[in-house]
Amino acid sequence: MSLYNEKLTLKVKEYAKNLGASLVGIASAEVLNEGLEEDFRPEDVLPGCRSVVVVSLHIPDGSMEIMRRGIANYSYNLFGYTYLNRELDFLAYRLSNFIEDFGYSTLPIPGRGCAIGARKPGYGMLSFRHCAVAAGLASFGLNGLALTPQYGSRQRFLGLPTTAPLRPADKFMTPAEVCDGCLECVAHCPSQALEIKEPHVLKMAGQTFKFARAIPNKCRIMASGLSTKVWPGAKFNPKVDVPVIEDPTAAEVYHQLWAERDGRLRVLEHSESTFGATNCGRCMAFCTAGHEAMKRRLLKSEKETGYADDNVLAKDETIKSLVPKPKAYGRQLLGLSEN
Repeated sequence: MSLYNEKLTLKVKEYAKNLGASLVGIASAEVLNEGLEEDFRPEDVLPGCRSVVVVSLHIPDGSMEIMRRGIANYSYNLFGYTYLNRELDFLAYRLSNFIEDFGYSTLPIPGRGCAIGARKPGYGMLSFRHCAVAAGLASFGLNGLALTPQYGSRQRFLGLPTTAPLRPADKFMTPAEVCDGCLECVAHCPSQALEIKEPHVLKMAGQTFKFARAIPNKCRIMASGLSTKVWPGAKFNPKVDVPVIEDPTAAEVYHQLWAERDGRLRVLEHSESTFGATNCGRCMAFCTAGHEAMKRRLLKSEKETGYADDNVLAKDETIKSLVPKPKAYGRQLLGLSEN
């Protein structure tokens, strides 16, 4: 007798695709329990968890491409983050009910992921990036994002822990399949929040991954719209520069957000539940894996596009063609040759 419910596995995948998921996969709870730290593992959030259903939604290429050109990042903020959270919640709610109808417990986790009061800043109940890698859908790029062959960095993931015995992925991608080590993500981070000299090391799914160590407080300053470095040259850019406070207290964070931030962002946050033109996203926009994945899809369709070039906003605030060359250190981390 099979350890897995093959029919239910197919039904869950088909249902998720019919709901609009871009990618669907199943991760083994055992694999994730090995790779994630205590309190943030599937077994910690759902006792008896056997599988994690992983789905993704593609971020529209247009939202990312106008960010690369420095036109605006408000489209990304809504359709790559804020509104996309609602769409992910839609999937979480319906998929959870669907699986529960077959008699298995399932935990819907909000798409925004981060839990208020979490033991570690920026941590949610379960890392959706790790879920995507464990489901065989993605691998880690040097930016620490889960990159896929279909969309590069341009998607959001969601993981749903369940007690259902679904068949998990048994083949996993290597970083070299999705990332060439160009380090454009590190070069374009406005707050230098990606530390590559002392990379994060993770062992999971029989592999050892090395990728940039993210510094949450530095990332927060840009994502919250507290610096003019977020998107220099764009038509909508915050007009404040708030100093980075090492290990800020909750009161200091609150004061920065509601007393020191650009007033336009505070107004937008109330009306749209968004950080206006911020929430950064530059590590995604300048990730060449996403741009190249888009071009591969366009070649298949043979349709003209305004985004086929490699134009990006350069550091001198002019639009230039970006032809990134793999850097030796990035390739070394990925285990690639330097040529």
